[in-house]
This record gives sequence, C-alpha cells and structure tokens, in this order.
Amino acid sequence: MSAPLRAGMLICACDGAAAPPANDNARRPAGRFALTAGFAFAVLAQTIAATVLPLAGTLLAPEGALVTWPFAALMLGAALASFPASFLRDAFGRRAGFALGASLGIAGGALLALGLLNRQFAFACIGGLWLGMAQGFSFFYRHEAAATSGAPGAAAAGVLAGGVLAALAGPALVQAAEALVAPYFLVGAAALAALAHVASLGVAVRLAPDPVSEAAAQPGGSLRPLLWPTAAGALAWFAMSALMAGSPAKLVACGVGEGAVFGFVALHVLAMYGPAVPLMWIAGRVPGPVLALAGGSLCAAALALGAATQTGPGLGAALLLSGAGWCIATVGTTAWLREAGASGRLALALHDGVLFCAALAGAQAAGLV
Repeated sequence: MSAPLRAGMLICACDGAAAPPANDNARRPAGRFALTAGFAFAVLAQTIAATVLPLAGTLLAPEGALVTWPFAALMLGAALASFPASFLRDAFGRRAGFALGASLGIAGGALLALGLLNRQFAFACIGGLWLGMAQGFSFFYRHEAAATSGAPGAAAAGVLAGGVLAALAGPALVQAAEALVAPYFLVGAAALAALAHVASLGVAVRLAPDPVSEAAAQPGGSLRPLLWPTAAGALAWFAMSALMAGSPAKLVACGVGEGAVFGFVALHVLAMYGPAVPLMWIAGRVPGPVLALAGGSLCAAALALGAATQTGPGLGAALLLSGAGWCIATVGTTAWLREAGASGRLALALHDGVLFCAALAGAQAAGLV
C-alpha cells in the first residue's frame, strides 16, 4: 500500500510501503495543553517586545516623528504574517507553521538585542517586524483550538489563559535578564524575548500531528459573516495598541521609573489574558456577539480615559481596562466567526489581518493618546 505524498510531508519518498510517520500530519487531535503552552511562551515574548520597542524608539529614533516606528513594525509584522500563518498551516501542517513563526521570533529578538547594543535604529525596526510576524503566527493557536471544539469561545479562552503565566513571570524574568547584561539597558530583555521563542519552538516541533484542513476542499463561501465580528475586534485591537504603544513614554514623562514601566505593561498584559480564565466557562454560555460588543465598549472607554489622563494611576487604569476589554472582545469575535460560519482559511486570514492592521493604526495614533 503506497503512502500519499504531498508538499511538506516528512517521509522518505522512496519507501512507498511506509505509512506516514509520527512527524507528519496524521489524523490525531491537537493537544490543548500544548497549544496553551506554545501560546504562553509567545505571549512572554510579546510582553517584552511591547515594552522594549516603544522605549527603543525613544532611545534610538533619529527624530521625534520616528519614535513609534519600532512598535508599529511589531504590528505590521503581525499583519503581514496573517495570510502565511493561515495558508501554511493547511499546506504544511500545524507543526511547520508554528515552528516557522517561532523561528522568526528568535531572529527578531536577537536582531533587536543587537540593534540596542550597537544603537542601530534600523535593526530595532527590523527586529520588531520579525517579532511581530512571530506574534501573527502565534495568534492562530486560538483558531486551532476553536476549530476542534464544540464551544469555540471557551476553547479560544483556554488558549488565551496561557498568557496569564507569562504576564506573571515576565517582570521577574526581565529584571534577571537585565541584571545579567547591565549596564546595557533593554539588551537583556530583547535577548529574553528571543529565548521565549526558543521555548515556543520547542513546543511547536512536539505538537500532535493534525490533518490537512478540510477548509481547503470546501467552497470559500461568502465573506459577509466576517464584517461585524471583524469590526468589533478591530476597535478593541486599535485601542489596545494605541494605549500600549503610547503609555511607556508617557509614564516616564509622568516620573515613573523606566524599570517600573515593565510592571505597568505586565499588568496590562495580565489584564489582557486574566479574564480568559473565567471566560473558559462564561464563553460557552454567552453568545459571541454579546462578548465582542462588551469588550469593544470597554476598550473605547479605556481609550477615552488614556487620552484624558496625565497621571501614572490614570494610565494604569486605562491599560487595565483596555487589556480586559481586548480579551473579552477577542474571545467573543473568535466565537462569533465560528457561529456565523466564517471558518475557512481565507476568512480567518482576513479577520486576523484586519485586526493587526487596526493595531498598526493604533500604534501610529499613540501620540494622540
């Protein structure tokens, strides 16, 4: 009996009698714990990058208008990765797709560290771009979980909950990394982001194999179900990005120490993923549109608060509110997509692409917040 061959299949083509080996896409379900762990390591890198890149822009930008570019590059990279992340998963499998994303994160963190060490603004921007591409791949962990569950919102929340551990461990790990390379500011944190993606890569290559997506063989269908879930999600991502990009420099201007800024951003990230824990139960009982609209409303309120305040506590409250709203909206829109029937790879790629473009726009508007 000959084994079927396809692109990306890790099997010796000369051995036609062999069954597909364990490292290819066989029909076994994804391990939920592995998806959560892989996402948690990616969130650790995201937490670090979201803090380092705005400060790197402040330190290295040759002129004031370019200060937000490193963080904007993070969001641009995530948007650019949306389509490859969706289509490579179907062509080559879950393992290859997530491993590629983690590899980009390793390279991005290393290049960011090199740019900070040598005070090269261009290196910081390119490193941010590659870290963003890794982020774009990692956010498909939630779609992967939702696709194999009868309660897609709860499954997506379960994956997002892995970010809680990353947010809790992030500040202590950053302090230790910075102490190791002192007096080089931010270099240790950037190197830690690369190491976090090394751990994510280790998880990715050990993921349970998966079947090639059935979506590839089905008609594409209408993209109309994308409209409202994507619009609600875009609002949340815009607000989250604007506050995350603008707050570090604003906190320093308020008299908050540069080291304490990591704590503020870590609290924001904790708020981004903490609500996912109760949402694992709530999302199975509340419709996706309700969650998405509730989360979007919280993000809009946070954006207004962040623009109105000039104090550390006020900015901290805005960061917490936007983080919680972002989590609720992301879980809600992921469930809403499935409930509306938008589950093909093109639909998911378009959805995530618009979300990251909204985040990119938020990063560019950070100076107005």
